[in-house]
Amino acid sequence: MRFPALPLVLTGLLLSSAARAATPFQSADLARAAAYSQAHRGDAVVVWQDGREVFAQAQNGFDLNSPHVLASGSKTFGCLLAAALQDAGTLRLDERAADTLTEWRGDARRDITVRQLLNFTGGLPGNVGSPIPTLNRDLSAAALAAAPTAPAGQAFHYGNAHLAAFAELVRRKTAQEPEVALQARVLDALDVHPVWARDRAGHAGLAGGARLSAREWARVGQLLLQGGTWQGRSLLSATGLGECRRGSAALSVYGLTLWLNVPTNGTLDSGDTVPVAALNLRGDRLMPGQPTDVYMAAGAGNQRLYVLPDRNAVIVRFGRGGDWSDDMFLRLLTGQ
Repeated sequence: MRFPALPLVLTGLLLSSAARAATPFQSADLARAAAYSQAHRGDAVVVWQDGREVFAQAQNGFDLNSPHVLASGSKTFGCLLAAALQDAGTLRLDERAADTLTEWRGDARRDITVRQLLNFTGGLPGNVGSPIPTLNRDLSAAALAAAPTAPAGQAFHYGNAHLAAFAELVRRKTAQEPEVALQARVLDALDVHPVWARDRAGHAGLAGGARLSAREWARVGQLLLQGGTWQGRSLLSATGLGECRRGSAALSVYGLTLWLNVPTNGTLDSGDTVPVAALNLRGDRLMPGQPTDVYMAAGAGNQRLYVLPDRNAVIVRFGRGGDWSDDMFLRLLTGQ
């Protein structure tokens, strides 16, 4: 049964035992942040704090209960699935992908690890085919055939290639489609049901093909915030899920499919079509006004899932592109 779409959905039972009451958001600050979103082509803002919904607003004619494109916000499902499979003993993040993707054993790709597929440092090109899943014949086949452009671990290349290769690795290890494995292991318990865009081979586009309602995406954020615990049940280990928030030597601000608010170091350049304002940063953070433990899933069109541990909060923002400042939005929201 799906959760009811109410103006205020009480979810206090979702809180983990470690959760703490945080400084409450102020109504005026919530209104200012929502106004910023609406003025910048926003579709929705939903805010959860201390395990309950404290603000929800549909914007510019959008239906709050409708599935919305996540674009690259979809990528975070890759780390949730990897954490679940590592918990189950099906894979290890630091195993060589070529142990499963045997066609890579004869060249430089033999050194790529599962972790590097998820933080986009395996040396594959950023994109294979089109970023739009439905325009591709078989994204996984294209990724497996792609020639490396850098040694494993030395460069960050953003796009669909690494996750398309990860998807094939999951198929071979589980005999399931990745989105089916994810649904059974994690998302069913959250009552979260993505609508997936697929390539012509029928494979879900893990890098950008998911649609969710705002409240569904908020539940995903709450699972992240609670370290993998949901309604008193451990869906993912906190240790495994914590790996999603580890940056790489190649790019410090990108973990395993999550953007991190830490000082920026790495190989990000103009060829990386990232959905955040990170290209011109030199040592600064994506959101200087926020603590370093803040992180987010982000997609083109300014789709955002923010997790603010110090405020015990999760924020979903949907939009349709245009100018956007993550730092400004969160400064308004937190009253800075």
